[in-house]
Amino acid sequence: MDTRQRLLMVSNRLPITITPTAPASSQLPPLERYQFKASSGGLVSGINGLDRSAYKMLWFGWPGGSLPVPDRAPVEKYLFDAYSAVPVHLEPRTADLHYNGFSNGILWPLFHYQPGDISYDEICWEAYRQANADFADALADCIEDGDLIWIHDYHLMLLPALLRARLDPTRNVKIGFFLHIPFPSSEIYRILPVRREILIGVLAADLLGFHTYDYARHFLSSCARILGVHTMPNIVEFEGRCVHVGTFPIGIDPPKFHECLQKPSVVARIKSLKATFNGCRVLVGVDRLDYIKGVPQKLRAFELFLQQHPEWIEKVVLVQVAVPSRQDVEEYQQLRDVVNELVGRINGKFGSVTFMPIHFVHKSVNFEELNAVYSVADACIISSTRDGMNLVSSEYIACQQEKHGVLILSEFAGASQSLNGSIIVNPWNVEELANSYHEALIMSEEQKLSNFNKLNRYVNKYTASHWGSAFVDELKQVSQLHDSSQLPRLNQFEVLEVFRSAQKKVIFLDYDGTLAASNLLPEFARPSPQLLSAIQHLSNQPDVYLYILSGRSREHMTSWFGETSVGLCAEHGCFYRHPLKFDSSVFENLQSYNPPLAKRAGDGWLALVDSIDGSWRDTIRPLFEHYMERTPGSWIEEKEVNITWHYMNSDPDFGSWQAAELQVNLERMLSHLAVSVEFSTTFLFFVPYVWLCRLYWGTRHWSFALLLLKN
Repeated sequence: MDTRQRLLMVSNRLPITITPTAPASSQLPPLERYQFKASSGGLVSGINGLDRSAYKMLWFGWPGGSLPVPDRAPVEKYLFDAYSAVPVHLEPRTADLHYNGFSNGILWPLFHYQPGDISYDEICWEAYRQANADFADALADCIEDGDLIWIHDYHLMLLPALLRARLDPTRNVKIGFFLHIPFPSSEIYRILPVRREILIGVLAADLLGFHTYDYARHFLSSCARILGVHTMPNIVEFEGRCVHVGTFPIGIDPPKFHECLQKPSVVARIKSLKATFNGCRVLVGVDRLDYIKGVPQKLRAFELFLQQHPEWIEKVVLVQVAVPSRQDVEEYQQLRDVVNELVGRINGKFGSVTFMPIHFVHKSVNFEELNAVYSVADACIISSTRDGMNLVSSEYIACQQEKHGVLILSEFAGASQSLNGSIIVNPWNVEELANSYHEALIMSEEQKLSNFNKLNRYVNKYTASHWGSAFVDELKQVSQLHDSSQLPRLNQFEVLEVFRSAQKKVIFLDYDGTLAASNLLPEFARPSPQLLSAIQHLSNQPDVYLYILSGRSREHMTSWFGETSVGLCAEHGCFYRHPLKFDSSVFENLQSYNPPLAKRAGDGWLALVDSIDGSWRDTIRPLFEHYMERTPGSWIEEKEVNITWHYMNSDPDFGSWQAAELQVNLERMLSHLAVSVEFSTTFLFFVPYVWLCRLYWGTRHWSFALLLLKN
């Protein structure tokens, strides 16, 4: 029996390339009509580095095309047996609109700070939802108790929530999500029409991973500003759960590059390239031809460098490998035209019959050729205008064991936060980028060696396998953490069973945010007729005592629920009223045993607060009004007992800063009075000590519930 823990990997594409070798009408058996080849890359390397003796892995993903229905069963069996892979079949139109329409047409440009390049389309959004739902359906049937599920990238940001909805809440399953591209600042992200849906989708995971803390910080800010949830540096509190947020910079597999450089064919190619560039220094750039890669900026800086340093003409060349990308998209065609024009202009301006300053390679380059080019280069230039991580930087360092070349790295690439020892540049500043070329070419050997040693240590320590292990280990630890401040989710079947067997049932229901959506203004928090009917029906059941708990004033509670027979609790337990079926003689008996318990407050209400001096309100009201004017979106609410300064609709960060400052000023001002200042995530709350003696603020109106049950 296999006792290993199951790890389910989920990505948009399977790490297997399936190529048809014969038409569907062929008489060949299904498996002989396809060629299967395992893919490589950072993600695959990271997973391959995990301990296979501890994990049994399954990989779910789209197979890359639509397989004929008769071929699916034999192909699925072969993929499972040979690669532990499970294909998720999508309708061709759904697959196209999901991948090209929403994922790469909307999320990709927006997350890379190109909002002008997006055009939101509801049809693409529906395809994105459908594709995520198809993944959820395929996964739900295969999940077992104790599984770890790791979902990858922006194509599947709805999947955690969709999957969670399909699973039994009692099942012990942990879900992790990793975003391989940047997460933009909240000011950019909020442009997305479905911004809430995307955030809610990923927040169903237990652990969210990003390449850098900047991306994690942007995500936390978006959650706070758009969803209004409480966040901490590594946690989002959402729907009673703590969603953990972490940074996990991905790496490469250095031994793979070291071994490649030892191959006789690569050694020969390196010798050939050195002969070709004899007498010249070599700068290299390796990028997909994408608008986020900054290829035009790199070329313009090279042109400026040659203008400012003519002594380097015919002594330095730039080898730019530009891998074609999305050539059927108009924006990418325009980028290709711009790059071709720049290459032609610079070569015409500084070249000659025997010398060409830019060697432009517009095609994919095989792994051995890429290693050879890395090896002969004196410097590598990464000028991305926005990049999730960019592993070219690590690949270059892995191939520089002998030459100790210089790494010029854009500050907008995620790798810039990790690779100490590189020359960090702003690619939008063409002069700064041009100066970095000169700095790299004249750098002393001692400085190059010192920088290389720092970079090499990092690249060899934080590898792809380290990244995979770190994330999975963190996901397992999250599964072992139990936050005592979080109430466990109730099992509805167990609740119903206990409810039916109990002789007396006391039910406490929170109002704002539970029975009704939270609203600042009471007139918009009024319960619906359907809700009133439902609670009255529940309250009419034999031996059922129903209480509704709220921070609202008893005036509002009476106006809303006065026609019902339910019990009410106002101002977080300061006032309460029993259900009509409650035996009033019980109150008299309680008073005789415990006179300070409660006092009559009129209209059937009981008070857990004495008559108090409210003169302290006049002292603090001007200060409250001052901060209300300084904090847009804040407002003041006065009730019978307490006074509250709300900043729920203010900027989350600014509101918190103002609240902290106000709290300090108030505690200094009111130190001689019998009042307490309480601080929450969306409001600052004043209560008299006489109330706190009976109701501890830490449990708020739940103290009233415990008091009632005790007596």
